[in-house]
Amino acid sequence: MGRTTVEQNKNDYIVVNRLAYPEAINERELRAIAGGVVDWLIPVTTEKTKKGVLIQSTVEDMISLKSYFSSVVSKKMFLDTLIQLAAIVKACEKNLMNVNNLMLDWDYIFLDPRTKKVKCLFWPIVNNQQTVVLSEFFRELPFRVVFSKHEDARYVASYIEFFKSQVPFSINQFEKCILGLMGKIVENKTHIPSGSTGPEPQVARVEEKKGNTGGNVAYNPFASHEGTQKEEIPQVSETSVLGMVDVDGGTTVLGADLFEEPSYPYVVREKTQEKITINRTSFRIGKERQQCDYVVSDNNAVSRNHADILTRNGRYYIVDNGSTNKTFVDGRVIPVEKEREIFSGTKLRLANEDFVFYI
Repeated sequence: MGRTTVEQNKNDYIVVNRLAYPEAINERELRAIAGGVVDWLIPVTTEKTKKGVLIQSTVEDMISLKSYFSSVVSKKMFLDTLIQLAAIVKACEKNLMNVNNLMLDWDYIFLDPRTKKVKCLFWPIVNNQQTVVLSEFFRELPFRVVFSKHEDARYVASYIEFFKSQVPFSINQFEKCILGLMGKIVENKTHIPSGSTGPEPQVARVEEKKGNTGGNVAYNPFASHEGTQKEEIPQVSETSVLGMVDVDGGTTVLGADLFEEPSYPYVVREKTQEKITINRTSFRIGKERQQCDYVVSDNNAVSRNHADILTRNGRYYIVDNGSTNKTFVDGRVIPVEKEREIFSGTKLRLANEDFVFYI
């Protein structure tokens, strides 16, 4: 990504991103932002100048996440913000928008100071020269925050522990982790396949965890908390980020996973924006129709059996099968027939054909 600058003028921010070669505007993503496909994205405009292409955004009557977290941060402030950010990432993925283009930096994430609704900047570009690693942003965030000493901060230790146990990072599992820390337990009911004569499938219900108040409260969220009592889990209002509605006397979280359905990783082909589901443990991409699971028929630079994407024990790898024009991971060529682990958001290039891998 090119150089990004931000200027504050009273209550407004003016953010400018100057594209660097070989970056270019992604017209489809630009139209999606303008059309409000993802409500949480801030509108942007483009301008061609003698020095190159600029993407600009004016953020009005909002504060940056850095400012919002500059004072003491409560549990509700922290978790309500994170659940919104998780929903934004999922909304971008659902609409086939490259999450690498999200500005996940607390200088460029903004909130309405009244409603606390979060909005993000998204740069609609291709050939992004700066990869955003979702897991790194979320993992490092609590280390930049001063938490309230009047709350039991064991939830922060649980939050950090999530990143030690989750390899690779999954935005769906991260969202469930945050819901759990908020005191919400999502119970997934059995999914009834279409055409079944059985009863209608039930949506996922959310129950409140109960706890005790009082006890000694530790200020250091990373220290041991032996002998302390659990705090009462704060209630999440009906107007919280995901939104809740009553169904048959229960509470449903909008945006949570409602059914237990098979979940496969996938890649998005940048040139066509095609979503390609990786539904085999060994998934081959190349030109040979007889042997490949996905055929690149319109690019002679791609080899007949160019590369395999492997799924093993919940982790993902790519292997170059001795291709003529090589395979690249995040811009770096990988050795022939050597597995290279990949994660959600990893940029793959087969010869000169670009893909982005998602979980």
